[in-house]
Amino acid sequence: MDPERETGSWQSRVRFGPEGAFAYRPGEILVGAEVADLAYETLAGWVERRAAETDERIDLHRDEALVAGAFVRFTGSFETHEAVERLHGNGILAQVNHVLFATSCCPPHPADPCAGEYYASPFYANPFYANPFYANPFYANPFYANPFYANAGCGCGCGCGCGGATANPFYANPFYANPFYANASPSPYSDPSVQLTGSRSSSARPAKAPALAKKTPVQGVRVAILDTGWADTGFAPQGLPAIKVTPHGGDQPDEDGDGFLDPAAGHGTFIGGVIEQATPGCDIEIIEILSTYGDGDEVTISNVLHALSQRPEKERPDIVNLSFGGYSPLGMGALAKAIADLADAGSAVVASAGNDSTCFPMFPASLPHVVGVAALDENDDAAVFTNYGPWVRACARGTNVVSLFFDNFNGAGPKEKNYDPDKFEGWALWSGTSFAAPAVVAALARAVAGGATPHQAVADLIDDENLERKPMLGTVVKLA
Repeated sequence: MDPERETGSWQSRVRFGPEGAFAYRPGEILVGAEVADLAYETLAGWVERRAAETDERIDLHRDEALVAGAFVRFTGSFETHEAVERLHGNGILAQVNHVLFATSCCPPHPADPCAGEYYASPFYANPFYANPFYANPFYANPFYANPFYANAGCGCGCGCGCGGATANPFYANPFYANPFYANASPSPYSDPSVQLTGSRSSSARPAKAPALAKKTPVQGVRVAILDTGWADTGFAPQGLPAIKVTPHGGDQPDEDGDGFLDPAAGHGTFIGGVIEQATPGCDIEIIEILSTYGDGDEVTISNVLHALSQRPEKERPDIVNLSFGGYSPLGMGALAKAIADLADAGSAVVASAGNDSTCFPMFPASLPHVVGVAALDENDDAAVFTNYGPWVRACARGTNVVSLFFDNFNGAGPKEKNYDPDKFEGWALWSGTSFAAPAVVAALARAVAGGATPHQAVADLIDDENLERKPMLGTVVKLA
């Protein structure tokens, strides 16, 4: 249950499909266990022929352990797209090992009283890295020229014509000229320079401890958070001393040692704090599956979810929070299988809808066994960044949320006037659908504490047709 995660820049471990529409681990593919032998024979024959024709050695390995109890992973030095194409040409369904990203984003809105100091700091003006990423011949391959990839619709029925995560006209909108986004920490799907290494400034900023209203603690509700982990020793916040956290792995603010807060560092700690503030007393388990740069892969995530589904009933989580996501025009088979098994075992699964302002379905939020959550702003309107669509089942506050963060961390960013943009003392302000999802988790947790099963809680608080709804954003969930 303590999976090893990657650290630092992701340039060696993440690749993107055409126009950034999806991300994957290079040299890794998945096939169903029932066709694994045939797939191996097909790939081995292809490798042998290539070696005979070109003297090129291609490594090919087959994992012994199943992914999510149903898939086999092949790894090696092969070109990922070419291996998938070979298998598809032989009638064998195969997929890449998709990469998913933490769905936090966005510095404070310019109307925020502290936004002036926030944006004035040169710390947030760090240039991104130029790179001829899309000049790689990988993207010229006919496999990715398939009309399915070019025209995969989002199914929103709104006539937006989006054919992928970045095909939405949102990205040509003058909104992106706003200073709000000129300094934002963009989704990897909307910025090729971020796609190369993941290097960007964290959009979390220091905050003062909020005034906490007394709430009756819940008892006996188990919540699992798959994320970056809980703040490691020396950085753990003390602002909510009664929080009950079982950590699997530890989160560091600056794992790559460059002196700056890593882009997604503190993400899991922040989410745990959102749940504890809204519904104190939950037994919170935080499992480290995302790097502090925000990336995690389908295989790792699916295996953790599968392990949760196999636990005895008394140890299985009632609710699982997944504040990350990714896109795929062909779906994510292993992730879907693992979540379906977990739902069949009785757990409710909640996931963030994404921050690309597109209706293109994000996984896992768009899966049928998942409550996908969009973000609202302080006026209960759709947050400017939130994804949307008929696949979104709920929405909650996701802008300028204040929650637990690293304590005793002061980054290398310069101080501006009386404001230090990366000195944290246990609390932070952050925005994103990542932080709307745990608000829904908290609401479900209170219902479970009151005697409902997790699925009954979803039926009563999310799916009841009499509840307040917003078009393409789902049921409005508000915490008292």
